[in-house]
Amino acid sequence: MSGFPLGEVGPVQVKFDGVDLGYTKGGVTFDHKEDTVAITYDQTGKNVQNRIGIGGSATVKLALANPTLAQLEALVPGATVDADGMIVKVSVGVDKRATMAKELILTIYDGDEPSTDPEATLVIFKAIPTYEGSLKFDDSTQRSHSISFEAIPDDTSGNVNGLYRIGIAS
Repeated sequence: MSGFPLGEVGPVQVKFDGVDLGYTKGGVTFDHKEDTVAITYDQTGKNVQNRIGIGGSATVKLALANPTLAQLEALVPGATVDADGMIVKVSVGVDKRATMAKELILTIYDGDEPSTDPEATLVIFKAIPTYEGSLKFDDSTQRSHSISFEAIPDDTSGNVNGLYRIGIAS
C-alpha cells in the first residue's frame, strides 16, 4: 500500500467511537476544503495579492448497508433502542459536540481485511454524524442509510485544533 488517500482505491472499514459500522453501499467519500479570504489593495486593483486561511472543513459521506439498530443508535441524535426496537426523538437544542462528536477511523481494505499498514488509515479526531434517512420500499432497491460526518476541531487531546491525521501515530 502506498498510503491513504493516494493509495489504491477500494472499500474502507469505517469505525466510529471504536465500533465497526459494517458494510457500506456506494462507496465512502472524504472531502477536505480550506477556506480563505482574498487580500487586495486599492493600489493593485482587483488583483489578489495574498490569501489568508480562515478555516477549513473535512467531511465523510457514506451509506450503511444493513446496519443494526445499535449501530444506528450511535449515529442518530435522540435515538434509543429497547426491547421493542428503536425510537427517534427530535433533537432540537442538542449540543452535538458534547453528545455526538467521536473519533472516526477509515482504513483501506487490503484484500478481504482492513489493512495493517498505518499509512492506509485516516483518523478524524472529532466527527459529528448526521443521519440522512431516506428509504425506498420496493422490490428492486437495496436499502441503505446515508450518513455524513463533519470534522470539528479537536479540543480535548494533544491534537488541539486538529481535524484529522493520515496514518496512525506510533
